[in-house]
Amino acid sequence: MSKSKKLVFIHIPKTAGTSLRLLLESNYTEAERAAIYSHQDLDENLAKALADPKIKCIYGHFPLRPVIIDSDATVVTLLREPIARSISHYNHYSKRMNEKHAKLMEGIESPEDFTKLVQSNNRQTAFLSGYLNQKEFLKDPEVLHKALANFDRLDAVGFTEHYSASIAYFGEVLGWKNTQAEHHNKGGSKPVSNHEIWASMNAYDLPLYAKALERFAPTLEAYKGRKPRIPRDPLPKRLVSYLRALSSKF
Repeated sequence: MSKSKKLVFIHIPKTAGTSLRLLLESNYTEAERAAIYSHQDLDENLAKALADPKIKCIYGHFPLRPVIIDSDATVVTLLREPIARSISHYNHYSKRMNEKHAKLMEGIESPEDFTKLVQSNNRQTAFLSGYLNQKEFLKDPEVLHKALANFDRLDAVGFTEHYSASIAYFGEVLGWKNTQAEHHNKGGSKPVSNHEIWASMNAYDLPLYAKALERFAPTLEAYKGRKPRIPRDPLPKRLVSYLRALSSKF
Protein backbone atom coordinates (compact mmCIF):
# COMPACT_ATOMS: atom_id res chain seq x y z
CA MET A 1 0.00 0.00 0.00
CA SER A 2 1.45 3.34 -1.02
CA LYS A 3 1.57 5.98 1.71
CA SER A 4 1.35 8.66 -0.98
CA LYS A 5 -2.08 7.51 -2.11
CA LYS A 6 -5.22 9.37 -1.16
CA LEU A 7 -6.99 7.80 1.82
CA VAL A 8 -10.73 7.05 1.87
CA PHE A 9 -12.15 6.06 5.27
CA ILE A 10 -15.64 4.58 5.16
CA HIS A 11 -17.15 5.55 8.50
CA ILE A 12 -19.86 3.02 9.30
CA PRO A 13 -21.99 4.40 12.14
CA LYS A 14 -21.29 3.12 15.67
CA THR A 15 -18.02 1.34 14.93
CA ALA A 16 -15.72 3.70 16.89
CA GLY A 17 -15.42 5.74 13.72
CA THR A 18 -15.71 9.04 15.61
CA SER A 19 -12.53 8.16 17.51
CA LEU A 20 -10.78 7.33 14.25
CA ARG A 21 -12.10 10.53 12.65
CA LEU A 22 -10.42 12.56 15.39
CA LEU A 23 -7.20 10.68 14.69
CA LEU A 24 -7.52 11.58 11.02
CA GLU A 25 -7.88 15.21 12.03
CA SER A 26 -4.64 14.97 13.99
CA ASN A 27 -2.72 13.35 11.12
CA TYR A 28 -3.97 15.50 8.23
CA THR A 29 -4.34 19.27 8.13
CA GLU A 30 -7.73 20.84 7.55
CA ALA A 31 -6.76 21.67 3.96
CA GLU A 32 -5.85 18.02 3.36
CA ARG A 33 -9.18 16.62 4.60
CA ALA A 34 -12.62 16.27 3.02
CA ALA A 35 -15.40 15.27 5.42
CA ILE A 36 -18.52 14.05 3.59
CA TYR A 37 -21.46 13.23 5.87
CA SER A 38 -24.32 14.08 3.53
CA HIS A 39 -25.60 11.85 0.73
CA GLN A 40 -26.78 14.81 -1.31
CA ASP A 41 -24.76 14.84 -4.56
CA LEU A 42 -22.57 12.19 -2.93
CA ASP A 43 -20.95 10.71 -6.05
CA GLU A 44 -20.16 14.17 -7.42
CA ASN A 45 -18.63 15.27 -4.12
CA LEU A 46 -16.59 12.08 -3.84
CA ALA A 47 -15.33 12.47 -7.41
CA LYS A 48 -14.39 16.09 -6.75
CA ALA A 49 -12.45 15.21 -3.58
CA LEU A 50 -10.74 12.27 -5.29
CA ALA A 51 -9.62 14.53 -8.12
CA ASP A 52 -8.39 17.34 -5.87
CA PRO A 53 -4.58 17.02 -5.50
CA LYS A 54 -4.66 18.98 -2.21
CA ILE A 55 -6.95 16.43 -0.53
CA LYS A 56 -5.16 13.51 1.09
CA CYS A 57 -7.95 12.10 3.25
CA ILE A 58 -11.68 11.64 2.56
CA TYR A 59 -13.99 10.34 5.27
CA GLY A 60 -17.66 10.20 6.20
CA HIS A 61 -20.86 8.16 6.43
CA PHE A 62 -20.86 7.01 2.81
CA PRO A 63 -20.89 3.52 1.29
CA LEU A 64 -18.25 1.97 -0.94
CA ARG A 65 -19.46 3.66 -4.11
CA PRO A 66 -18.29 2.76 -7.64
CA VAL A 67 -16.42 6.08 -7.87
CA ILE A 68 -14.29 4.92 -4.93
CA ILE A 69 -13.86 1.39 -6.25
CA ASP A 70 -12.64 2.71 -9.60
CA SER A 71 -10.14 5.12 -8.02
CA ASP A 72 -6.59 4.32 -6.93
CA ALA A 73 -7.28 5.55 -3.38
CA THR A 74 -6.38 3.53 -0.31
CA VAL A 75 -9.69 2.40 1.23
CA VAL A 76 -10.05 1.51 4.91
CA THR A 77 -12.92 0.91 7.32
CA LEU A 78 -13.75 -0.29 10.82
CA LEU A 79 -16.22 -3.12 11.46
CA ARG A 80 -17.94 -4.10 14.70
CA GLU A 81 -19.71 -7.17 16.08
CA PRO A 82 -23.15 -6.64 14.52
CA ILE A 83 -25.45 -7.08 17.51
CA ALA A 84 -23.30 -4.80 19.67
CA ARG A 85 -23.28 -2.25 16.84
CA SER A 86 -27.07 -2.41 16.47
CA ILE A 87 -27.66 -1.96 20.19
CA SER A 88 -25.30 1.02 20.22
CA HIS A 89 -27.12 2.42 17.17
CA TYR A 90 -30.49 2.02 18.89
CA ASN A 91 -29.28 3.62 22.12
CA HIS A 92 -27.75 6.52 20.18
CA TYR A 93 -30.93 7.20 18.19
CA SER A 94 -33.05 6.80 21.35
CA LYS A 95 -31.35 9.84 22.87
CA ARG A 96 -32.98 11.92 20.08
CA MET A 97 -30.12 14.40 20.21
CA ASN A 98 -31.21 16.16 17.02
CA GLU A 99 -34.25 16.71 14.88
CA LYS A 100 -33.28 13.99 12.41
CA HIS A 101 -33.03 11.34 15.13
CA ALA A 102 -36.29 12.49 16.72
CA LYS A 103 -38.10 12.16 13.40
CA LEU A 104 -36.60 8.74 12.66
CA MET A 105 -37.56 7.46 16.11
CA GLU A 106 -41.18 8.62 16.07
CA GLY A 107 -43.25 5.74 17.43
CA ILE A 108 -40.14 3.61 18.10
CA GLU A 109 -39.86 2.75 21.78
CA SER A 110 -38.38 -0.78 21.76
CA PRO A 111 -35.97 -3.01 19.80
CA GLU A 112 -39.03 -4.65 18.23
CA ASP A 113 -40.11 -1.26 16.89
CA PHE A 114 -36.55 -0.50 15.78
CA THR A 115 -36.62 -3.39 13.31
CA LYS A 116 -39.17 -1.38 11.28
CA LEU A 117 -36.61 1.37 10.66
CA VAL A 118 -34.78 0.62 7.43
CA GLN A 119 -31.59 2.14 8.83
CA SER A 120 -31.54 -0.51 11.56
CA ASN A 121 -31.02 -3.43 9.20
CA ASN A 122 -27.63 -4.81 8.14
CA ARG A 123 -25.86 -1.46 8.04
CA GLN A 124 -22.36 -2.84 7.54
CA THR A 125 -23.47 -4.93 4.57
CA ALA A 126 -25.28 -1.89 3.17
CA PHE A 127 -22.14 0.26 3.36
CA LEU A 128 -19.84 -2.37 1.87
CA SER A 129 -22.26 -3.36 -0.91
CA GLY A 130 -22.30 0.28 -2.04
CA TYR A 131 -26.01 0.98 -1.69
CA LEU A 132 -27.21 4.55 -1.14
CA ASN A 133 -30.92 3.70 -1.04
CA GLN A 134 -31.61 1.48 1.98
CA LYS A 135 -35.03 0.41 0.72
CA GLU A 136 -33.50 -0.79 -2.55
CA PHE A 137 -30.77 -2.51 -0.57
CA LEU A 138 -33.32 -4.48 1.44
CA LYS A 139 -34.96 -5.74 -1.76
CA ASP A 140 -31.73 -7.05 -3.32
CA PRO A 141 -31.05 -10.72 -2.41
CA GLU A 142 -27.46 -10.42 -3.68
CA VAL A 143 -26.29 -7.71 -1.29
CA LEU A 144 -24.28 -10.02 0.96
CA HIS A 145 -22.50 -11.48 -2.05
CA LYS A 146 -21.77 -7.96 -3.36
CA ALA A 147 -20.40 -6.82 0.00
CA LEU A 148 -18.18 -9.90 0.32
CA ALA A 149 -16.88 -9.39 -3.23
CA ASN A 150 -15.96 -5.81 -2.29
CA PHE A 151 -13.60 -7.11 0.39
CA ASP A 152 -11.05 -7.24 -2.43
CA ARG A 153 -11.22 -3.44 -2.73
CA LEU A 154 -10.49 -2.80 0.95
CA ASP A 155 -6.82 -2.10 1.62
CA ALA A 156 -7.07 -2.30 5.41
CA VAL A 157 -9.84 -3.34 7.77
CA GLY A 158 -9.92 -2.83 11.53
CA PHE A 159 -12.33 -3.96 14.22
CA THR A 160 -13.85 -2.03 17.09
CA GLU A 161 -13.16 -4.99 19.38
CA HIS A 162 -9.45 -4.73 18.49
CA TYR A 163 -9.35 -0.96 18.26
CA SER A 164 -5.82 -0.26 19.54
CA ALA A 165 -4.31 -2.91 17.27
CA SER A 166 -6.37 -1.60 14.35
CA ILE A 167 -5.09 1.95 14.87
CA ALA A 168 -1.50 0.73 15.16
CA TYR A 169 -1.99 -1.19 11.89
CA PHE A 170 -3.56 1.75 10.06
CA GLY A 171 -0.85 4.05 11.36
CA GLU A 172 1.95 1.88 10.09
CA VAL A 173 0.60 1.32 6.60
CA LEU A 174 -0.45 4.96 6.22
CA GLY A 175 2.59 6.56 7.83
CA TRP A 176 0.68 8.36 10.58
CA LYS A 177 2.59 10.36 13.17
CA ASN A 178 -0.16 9.89 15.76
CA THR A 179 -1.60 6.46 16.58
CA GLN A 180 -2.75 7.14 20.12
CA ALA A 181 -6.01 5.18 20.39
CA GLU A 182 -8.69 6.96 22.38
CA HIS A 183 -12.38 6.09 22.55
CA HIS A 184 -14.88 8.89 21.97
CA ASN A 185 -18.68 8.92 21.61
CA LYS A 186 -18.77 5.59 23.40
CA GLY A 187 -22.14 4.32 24.54
CA GLY A 188 -22.58 2.35 27.72
CA SER A 189 -22.68 -1.43 27.47
CA LYS A 190 -25.76 -3.28 28.64
CA PRO A 191 -26.64 -6.97 28.85
CA VAL A 192 -28.05 -8.28 25.58
CA SER A 193 -31.72 -9.20 25.81
CA ASN A 194 -34.06 -10.16 22.97
CA HIS A 195 -31.11 -11.69 21.13
CA GLU A 196 -33.35 -13.04 18.36
CA ILE A 197 -34.68 -9.57 17.58
CA TRP A 198 -31.18 -8.07 17.31
CA ALA A 199 -30.06 -11.02 15.19
CA SER A 200 -33.01 -10.49 12.84
CA MET A 201 -31.68 -7.01 12.06
CA ASN A 202 -28.30 -8.50 11.16
CA ALA A 203 -29.07 -11.54 9.03
CA TYR A 204 -26.44 -10.37 6.51
CA ASP A 205 -24.11 -8.52 8.89
CA LEU A 206 -23.48 -11.56 11.10
CA PRO A 207 -22.00 -13.73 8.30
CA LEU A 208 -20.29 -10.67 6.80
CA TYR A 209 -18.56 -9.96 10.10
CA ALA A 210 -17.54 -13.60 10.53
CA LYS A 211 -15.96 -13.62 7.06
CA ALA A 212 -14.23 -10.30 7.74
CA LEU A 213 -12.72 -11.64 10.97
CA GLU A 214 -11.50 -14.72 9.15
CA ARG A 215 -9.89 -12.69 6.39
CA PHE A 216 -8.63 -9.53 8.08
CA ALA A 217 -8.26 -10.11 11.82
CA PRO A 218 -5.08 -12.27 11.62
CA THR A 219 -3.19 -9.23 10.31
CA LEU A 220 -3.88 -7.43 13.59
CA GLU A 221 -2.11 -10.03 15.73
CA ALA A 222 1.26 -8.43 15.02
CA TYR A 223 -0.02 -5.05 16.24
CA LYS A 224 -1.54 -6.08 19.56
CA GLY A 225 0.27 -4.37 22.42
CA ARG A 226 2.11 -2.08 20.01
CA LYS A 227 3.20 1.14 21.65
CA PRO A 228 1.38 4.08 20.02
CA ARG A 229 3.13 6.82 18.13
CA ILE A 230 2.59 10.14 19.87
CA PRO A 231 3.83 13.24 18.04
CA ARG A 232 6.33 15.43 19.87
CA ASP A 233 5.60 19.08 20.50
CA PRO A 234 7.40 21.54 18.19
CA LEU A 235 10.97 22.38 19.23
CA PRO A 236 10.19 25.93 20.49
CA LYS A 237 7.47 24.57 22.78
CA ARG A 238 9.78 21.82 24.04
CA LEU A 239 12.52 24.40 24.75
CA VAL A 240 10.12 26.55 26.75
CA SER A 241 9.03 23.52 28.76
CA TYR A 242 12.66 22.52 29.34
CA LEU A 243 13.69 26.00 30.50
CA ARG A 244 10.67 26.22 32.79
CA ALA A 245 11.54 22.85 34.31
CA LEU A 246 15.20 23.86 34.63
CA SER A 247 14.35 27.14 36.38
CA SER A 248 12.13 25.32 38.88
CA LYS A 249 15.18 23.44 40.18
CA PHE A 250 16.79 26.65 41.49
